[in-house]
Amino acid sequence: MNTMCKILLACIALLLAGAPAAEAQSAAPDSVKTVLIKVRNLHCDGDMPTIKKRLINQDGIDDVAFTERDGSQATFTITYHSSATREDVIEQAIESTPGCDDKSETPYRVVKERKAKKHGS
Repeated sequence: MNTMCKILLACIALLLAGAPAAEAQSAAPDSVKTVLIKVRNLHCDGDMPTIKKRLINQDGIDDVAFTERDGSQATFTITYHSSATREDVIEQAIESTPGCDDKSETPYRVVKERKAKKHGS
């Protein structure tokens, strides 16, 4: 009986040792993505570096670049890993970034593209 218990324990140990490998294979594959996000409510040239600093410190984000401010808007080009973050999480990080003048405010807003309405046929 003692031998049977040892064999059973050895089989369980082998099955458990293989579990992380099987789990890793079922996870979504990582891909590097680039997204363009327009941000509004930028009031000075310090706003873009403030947002960039916030984003570059997020898990999964490799690079952040931005255009010159055009009025109160700029476009950010963000390169990230899809296994570590998502576009909606990046947008939330932007909108929760404290303003460069008043740290108690979160003035930045992501500009959402409006989908064109389809007219009836």
